[in-house]
Amino acid sequence: MPSSRLSERLKSLNVADGDDVEDSLVISIDFGTTYSGVAWATRVDFGNGNINFIHSWPGNGREEGKVPTEFWYGNDKEPSWGYEIPDDVNPFRWFKLLLLHAEDLDDDVRESKFVIRAQDMLENCGKSAVELVADYLRLVWKHTMSTIERARGDAVVEALPIHVVITVPAIWKGYARQAMEDAAKMAGILDYRLAGTTRLTFVPEPEAAALSTLLEQGSGARTGNVYVICDAGGGTVDLISYEVNRVDPIVLREAVEGTGGLCGAIFIDQAFEHMCCGRLGSRGIKLNKTCLKQIMKGEWEYGIKPQFRLGKPEKEYIVSVPAEAFGQSLLGLNDSKREPYIKNGRIYFKGYHIERTFEDIVYSIQDLVDGQIEKAKEKGLSVTGVILVGGLGGSPYLYEYLKALYSEVGISLLQPGGTKSRTAICRGAAIKGLLEDQYKERGAEAPITIESTISRASYGITYMTRFEPLKHLEEDKKWNEHEAEWSASNQMKWHLQRGQNASKTKPVRASWCSLYRQCEFNGTLRLTLFECDERIPPSRKSSNVKPVGTLCCKLDIQYSDLPEFDSKAGGVVKILQYEIELVPSGASIEFVLYVDGRKQGGQSVKIRLK
Repeated sequence: MPSSRLSERLKSLNVADGDDVEDSLVISIDFGTTYSGVAWATRVDFGNGNINFIHSWPGNGREEGKVPTEFWYGNDKEPSWGYEIPDDVNPFRWFKLLLLHAEDLDDDVRESKFVIRAQDMLENCGKSAVELVADYLRLVWKHTMSTIERARGDAVVEALPIHVVITVPAIWKGYARQAMEDAAKMAGILDYRLAGTTRLTFVPEPEAAALSTLLEQGSGARTGNVYVICDAGGGTVDLISYEVNRVDPIVLREAVEGTGGLCGAIFIDQAFEHMCCGRLGSRGIKLNKTCLKQIMKGEWEYGIKPQFRLGKPEKEYIVSVPAEAFGQSLLGLNDSKREPYIKNGRIYFKGYHIERTFEDIVYSIQDLVDGQIEKAKEKGLSVTGVILVGGLGGSPYLYEYLKALYSEVGISLLQPGGTKSRTAICRGAAIKGLLEDQYKERGAEAPITIESTISRASYGITYMTRFEPLKHLEEDKKWNEHEAEWSASNQMKWHLQRGQNASKTKPVRASWCSLYRQCEFNGTLRLTLFECDERIPPSRKSSNVKPVGTLCCKLDIQYSDLPEFDSKAGGVVKILQYEIELVPSGASIEFVLYVDGRKQGGQSVKIRLK
């Protein structure tokens, strides 16, 4: 459920337009590296300011906004997932990142022991990364539909059209998003329903967080404000900055290119685990997986970590150690020779001990936030506030540390209270889907939109031009039969460059032409879109330029209708003039072709992603 402020905001925006709006169901899945969550709402729910979250998960007796992104096949048993997994096994973890090619992972991520272990387990299980993700999503989806049906009734849910929104990292390439779509299909999410085809869209995680937090803030946003969204999750921390271009409705644009790092909550957990084992010394050897999980979940995850605050170095935090760690001897139950002391089988940590587990990660997050602030300054922008979301984003210690740091320079810290920080992305994804269904379909203006993003790569196509010996490479020299001259092939024209602002309302367009003899024209045009991650893309197609997708369009023009081209080679040569348009679309870029102002290929031309 949203806060009262968000509820009032949604009602005041009149998001439900009476009886003329057909009801539907939006389900958002925040598929995270370490934890995942699900939110859902009908249009009627949304109009009343309500977004529902799944808080009850199999294998867990307490309410939780998220479920571990963990999966275990077992020994010829039904697969287990989330909280159901036994304490004494090694489940699949971090398998979300296996959808990316190794070369597209940052060095620290690629070399992380978590990713290496996940890759080794994948090789041994005989499944692909897509199949593994699909197996996990299948169980999440089954539980989700069961939960919604219990709340609304089987017949009601079966009659509602469904729109599923899945969150993806902003830096993911097209092939990884395609892999997620394939996994969703394999998981049964898009199976046939009597209510019609289930719609699937993706939303970048920082965009979802911005939609959720800034819509809730409402009138607090001012034109020109710049907010750094810091999504501090379990494995990674991702940041993105948005500038408010307009209010009422709120219109945002991405201010600087997003960044991220491998500095999530799991590394704080690791530091605490090592501290416990190190203090127990030889007794730590007897802390088997079950004992460690009891300490890490019961004492740390649900106890110390979420309540730990800045500025209380002498406060005691008591950790009960399972009796089996001490064996039959009772001598180890007490040890006051060094800190932290052990008394009656309990470790008495002080605040300054616990602070050590947070320090390195908090400093890394500070560096990432500082980087966004500096990038904004380079563009003449001043950051107004930092918004913390994600599991670690809800930490009182992280919030208080950054607040003390940035308040000195006039930057405010915002942290959605309670579980809202942890579920902000899931909530934002649901809002994205509901706003699209209720506003975009009717051509109306939504209460909050992100009108432009910063391109993470350069996108363009190859072309031929007149060969110039001092400019072009000899290996690109090719005879052009149509113009009877030497041309340079493999040249790149970049329509959208890395770091450039890509507007959804003003797409990038460029004019091109192709020459044909009648035997060469078959009424179909194929164009391959290429991408390059380099800061300054090359002028020719090099090894760093990769194909991202091919547009194949059946043209609505005949060869006889094309104008003739004055060819030096003689014979009849005709020219096809067209425009290429690149449209940012959520978590991807749509590649569109126009001839004489007419969009080719029907209502929606999609890239066939590699």
